[in-house]
Amino acid sequence: VGRRQNLFRIMGLTAVVAAVLSSTLLYVGTPRIPTYAVHSPTLRWICPRCLLFGGGRLTATVRAGLEVTNENFLGADVHGARFDIYYEDWYGELRHVGTMRDTDAAGREAEMEKKGTAKEDIVSKEKKDEASSSAASSASASASPSESPLFAVPARSTSVSSPPDLVTITLTEVPLSLTIKMAYDLLRNFGKLSMLTSGVLHVKGGKPSLPLSVGIVCDNHADLLTLPWKILGRDCDVKSAG
Repeated sequence: VGRRQNLFRIMGLTAVVAAVLSSTLLYVGTPRIPTYAVHSPTLRWICPRCLLFGGGRLTATVRAGLEVTNENFLGADVHGARFDIYYEDWYGELRHVGTMRDTDAAGREAEMEKKGTAKEDIVSKEKKDEASSSAASSASASASPSESPLFAVPARSTSVSSPPDLVTITLTEVPLSLTIKMAYDLLRNFGKLSMLTSGVLHVKGGKPSLPLSVGIVCDNHADLLTLPWKILGRDCDVKSAG
């Protein structure tokens, strides 16, 4: 009888240990999408002409820092990011209002656009199509991830970008009706806004370091009554990876 009791105890202890190990392995092996916050935004440029003579359309550039919380047991390096920003209009339809990119890529794209404009000024009329094609391929190359990492995300930690302007948010010709809708939502929700972002994140992680482009869709929440201002990414879904 004593041997049976000992055997049952050993079996019970083994089952508990197995359950704990399996749950631990599941926790370690199941990746979780890191949460992020775009913080301390500062207005860098606004287009007065667009507001006064463009039907009240809002065009502006905002720079901000980035804070990432990674609960995974593996870290990664961010090499590039580009997201489109959408906001819901009066009829409940999502409207494209701008982009959110790493500042390095935004600068490269702006430089390529300037070079493309200068090139069109000097080419002949017959070669304009060829120059336009070249400018488009250059812009595509500028959107590719940079060789050196822009931001390191260690495992099991929260990282804050050292450059305070790692992220560039560009609002492009937002209609006056949609700007009024944003102001209305701010008042109705006591300083809070919700918006959708969809885009690609270029990362490298693991050993050996493997490049990966991840398509992500996120709901974002901004609280403009809390200082410093933050845009929190929540409810993110990975749509593609490769």
